Amino acid sequence: MLDFITETTTVWEFLRTTERPLVLYGMGNGADKILTQLAALGKKPAGIFASPEFVRGQSFHGLTVQTYEALRQQLGDFVIVLAFASQRPEVLACFYELAAAHTVVAPHVPVFAGDEVATPALLQEQKEKIELVYRRLADDQSRQVLAGALNYKLSGKISYLEKITTERWDDLQLLALGRQEVYVDGGAYNGDTVQEFLDLTGGSYAQIYACEPDARNFKKLQAAVRDKNWERVQCVPRGLWIVSGTLDFSATSGRQAALLTELGPAPKAVPVPVTSLDEFLGTEQATYIKLDVEGAELPVLQGAKRQLAGRPKLFLAAYHHDRDLWEIPLALWALQPDYQIYLRKHPYVPDWELNFLAI
Repeated sequence: MLDFITETTTVWEFLRTTERPLVLYGMGNGADKILTQLAALGKKPAGIFASPEFVRGQSFHGLTVQTYEALRQQLGDFVIVLAFASQRPEVLACFYELAAAHTVVAPHVPVFAGDEVATPALLQEQKEKIELVYRRLADDQSRQVLAGALNYKLSGKISYLEKITTERWDDLQLLALGRQEVYVDGGAYNGDTVQEFLDLTGGSYAQIYACEPDARNFKKLQAAVRDKNWERVQCVPRGLWIVSGTLDFSATSGRQAALLTELGPAPKAVPVPVTSLDEFLGTEQATYIKLDVEGAELPVLQGAKRQLAGRPKLFLAAYHHDRDLWEIPLALWALQPDYQIYLRKHPYVPDWELNFLAI
């Protein structure tokens, strides 16, 4: 096993063997996935709680939703299984406060149903690749983030996430963005990362290309550009991919709207045009590219060989597939060996918002 992997028991093995009661915190899709996994292990939660404002005596999968205090009085000590995701500071503070009083785990489940997740067997199989990336990352903090993220994925212990989390704004300073950037925003959503870019550059730039294939998100993006009077911003109603063409797309109207490739059919699938960065930009050179394209980051990089030869600064999501933590940097170095690659974890539980910054 890798030297920096300290966890030998997976979160599911721990939940299967613990004799303490299991209590879910939260309802929704995340809780559905966790309950399915627990049922496969022959385990059933002793209770479920929600924040007081969401407790109305309702039932969830046959469990009466209660407050934390009510369950604490009934059960005493128990293991809390976090069953929803959040990046809100007050919610994260609550998670970590609970972890000071109980064993708290946030089981790692795939972003996309059926996708591969990190296991001791997978990490052993990929040991040489992971070790190479670990050694070549740009600084010690990046190595700590990689180690912490993989230990979290195995164990579900949120203490790993707390230790490696830093503020996104502070880390973006690594990119040293200038006043004449040509910015490609892959996965522009509603314009929030365009606004972030403008804040970083003081509103000065050469050109922005904001790419968003989801029709409803695209309307929000257009509205933001119009309402804020952003100039030299081209809204592009296409997905980014390795080649140009048409792909099915899961149109969720949210952040997890995704191109459907190896992941199979999904509800609300619609055909959308896609383009490679090299073909879209032609002879124009991007100086900064952000890719948060719901798992398509690797194919998009493969379709940007000419752009990468010009060494643009990069911000790349690294949390959609577990293998992305080593496959993305390896692919990037194969295309452009000069990149210094940093890995950072930004506020979120579970381990979403893992990002590479490359310069």
